[in-house]
Amino acid sequence: MSNFIIGIDGGGTKTVGVLYDQLGKELKRYTAGFSNFNINYNQAEKHLYEVLDQLTVDLRPEDHLYVQMGISGYSKIRNRQDFEIFLGKKYHCQVSIESDVLIALYDVKKDLDVNVIVVIGGTGSVLMYSNNDRLEQVGGFGHLLGDEGSAYHLSIQALKDVIETFEQTQKFDAFGDAILNHLNVKDQYGIRDFVYAQDKTTVASVAKYISELALNGNQKAIRLIEDEGKHLARQTIKAYLKIQDSNKLVIALRGGFLTKAPFIRETFLNEIKMSIKDFEINESDDSPVKGAYYLSLLKLKRGELI
Repeated sequence: MSNFIIGIDGGGTKTVGVLYDQLGKELKRYTAGFSNFNINYNQAEKHLYEVLDQLTVDLRPEDHLYVQMGISGYSKIRNRQDFEIFLGKKYHCQVSIESDVLIALYDVKKDLDVNVIVVIGGTGSVLMYSNNDRLEQVGGFGHLLGDEGSAYHLSIQALKDVIETFEQTQKFDAFGDAILNHLNVKDQYGIRDFVYAQDKTTVASVAKYISELALNGNQKAIRLIEDEGKHLARQTIKAYLKIQDSNKLVIALRGGFLTKAPFIRETFLNEIKMSIKDFEINESDDSPVKGAYYLSLLKLKRGELI
C-alpha cells in the first residue's frame, strides 16, 4: 500500500490536477476545462471527474489516497459534504473541497513559519491572510456587494463615469466617446443595455480596453485604474493590522488584473509601503495547485485525516 495526495486547482478557465507522493514529488499532472460551479454546474462536475479519472487510473483500491481541492465557486456546490462523500466512494479516497484562495495561500506559505496575505485581483477580487494558526478573509463577496480592485469593478466604475459625465455636461468627453465606440453603442442607454444583457466576465472584459486607453495616455483611464490599486491596498492594510505577528510577512500578488494591467501594481505597492515597512512580495503566474499538497500535510499533522 502506498500513500498519495491529489491536489486540484479549479478555476473559471481550467482545472489543474496533480498526483503527488507523500514527500511532494509530482507523479502525474492533468488539465481539463473549468470547474467553477458558478459557470455551469454540470460541466464543472464533468471536468472534475475527468481530472480524477486520469490521475487515479493507475492507483489500486488499497492505496491510501487523499484528495484536496481548491475550487472557485465552491460555495455553490449543493450539499458539499455529501459531494465529498460521493467522490470518496467513487475514487476510494478521502476528499476535501475548499476555496481556491485557500490553496493559493498555502502555495505561498507552504510549511514555513511565515504569515501570508494573498491578494487576488482578477475578474473579481478577494484577500486571504494567515494570522498564526488562524485564516481570515477580506472581501470576496462578489460583484453585487464589492469586488473592489478587480477588472469587473473597474469596468463598472468606468461605465458609471461615462453616464455621470453626460448627465452633468450633456455631452460625452473623449473617454466616454472611446467607451461608446468600443461597445458599439450610441449613448448612455446603450451602456445600460450592455451591462444588463451580459454576464460578469463579459462586462469585466471592458477593463482590457480601459488598460489600452491608459497606456495611450488617457488620464481618466489611468485614474480609474489607480483607484482600483488603492482599493486593494486599503484591504491589504486592513488585513495587516489584524495580524498579531507581522515580522515574517509575505504579500502574494495573484490575478491577471493586478499583476498585468498597467499602473495598478505600482499604485498598490506605493500605497502599502506607506503603512507596511517590512514584507516580501511573491508573484507567480503558475497554478497554485501545490498549495493543496501543503494544506493536506497540515491536515495530516493536525490529525484531521484518517
